[in-house]
Amino acid sequence: MILRLSSTSTTLRRMLVLPAFQDCHENNGLGDMMDEDVMNNVAVRVKLSLTVWDFTLPLTPSLPAVFGISETVIEDRFCLEHGTKGWYDALDHHFRWLLQYRISPFFCRWGDSMRILAYTCPWPADHPKANEYYSDPRLAAYAVPYAPILSCTDAAKNSLRREVEILKTEAHWSKAYFYLWDEPLNMEQYEVIRNISNELRTYTPDVRILTTYYAGPSGSELAPSTFEAFTKVPNVLRPHTQIFCTSEWVLGTREDLVKDIIAELRPDLGEEWWTYVCMGPSDPQPNWHLGMRGTQHRAVMWRAWKEGGTGFLYWGTNCYEKAMIPSAEICFRRGLPPGDGVLFYPGEVFSSSKEPVASLRLERILSGMQDIEYLNLYSSKYGREEALALLEKTGAYLGPDRYAHDHGPVDVMRGEVYRTCRS
Repeated sequence: MILRLSSTSTTLRRMLVLPAFQDCHENNGLGDMMDEDVMNNVAVRVKLSLTVWDFTLPLTPSLPAVFGISETVIEDRFCLEHGTKGWYDALDHHFRWLLQYRISPFFCRWGDSMRILAYTCPWPADHPKANEYYSDPRLAAYAVPYAPILSCTDAAKNSLRREVEILKTEAHWSKAYFYLWDEPLNMEQYEVIRNISNELRTYTPDVRILTTYYAGPSGSELAPSTFEAFTKVPNVLRPHTQIFCTSEWVLGTREDLVKDIIAELRPDLGEEWWTYVCMGPSDPQPNWHLGMRGTQHRAVMWRAWKEGGTGFLYWGTNCYEKAMIPSAEICFRRGLPPGDGVLFYPGEVFSSSKEPVASLRLERILSGMQDIEYLNLYSSKYGREEALALLEKTGAYLGPDRYAHDHGPVDVMRGEVYRTCRS
């Protein structure tokens, strides 16, 4: 509540510099003052009415949403040496800040050919901080570092073995996953994943590996068509991947294709289907690019829930162009849609604050994550089919190109959940 009221206060301060308030500024003798002085010295009395609904959303998100934070961007912009106290402090600050958005963060460093070192906790598993991170109830899933992915030394292999031996005995091990390669493209890269999987399975048989992909491996003859080859990927990576994470771009607006993907999975073997967005899909489908509607941003999570995925991945939250000072202007990476891979900004760009600044898109992601909890609450009482009907009946979301263009229908949907589930 305090955070929301603080946000409201910030919004009201911005209102004070609008043309509608210029007469007010002049009548109070403030015409010669700087904008920031005007904002700090003029008060506006606004009456607020709040309705508090008497139920609580679960602390642990029902849908694991794992989002990447680039460690190299933090190192460059804040001039931090890897492994120093300042480096640990910076990563810890970013991790804790993102948790409040119902996101399960992971840090990442990219290698050649889209290899990725992904890890949720900067400290080793035997450090007191590690259990604090992994046991946090707000964390729905965590990435275990596969150190040899970037440097296959004996030290890296020994470190990996110790990590797994410690973590597999903990109650939170069920939240663990390995993210090794982003969007493998050919059989050679698939073979690397298989080999790593075989190594990890010698440490523990219940290891979970996440693999993202938008196509079948090139050079294979899995199926006669491109989409069929895409759906057959589980047959190539079984049992070396447990979380099959596919791009929403592949589906386009064809929700009916979901059944073809799910039909190839083996839930009895612990296999799951997650989804992700990246450069695609593009307008009018839901994504987090700049220039899209607010409900279009929010609808990413509605789509994930309706299609039945059990998790969601986003590749980057701070992946802007390289800079060497904290206050440097934010520039989006060339070749990517505006906003892609950037969901928050360094506070130093705007003021002396070191607190990250959330984009409106990140706020809408939080709203979408909360919407999922409303829908799950309704499902628990009336069944999933009734919850799907509610989503469509209110006009909030019918499909990837058919969703509300304003937030009114979403408020109606939430209100109906409260009215019918409050007892």
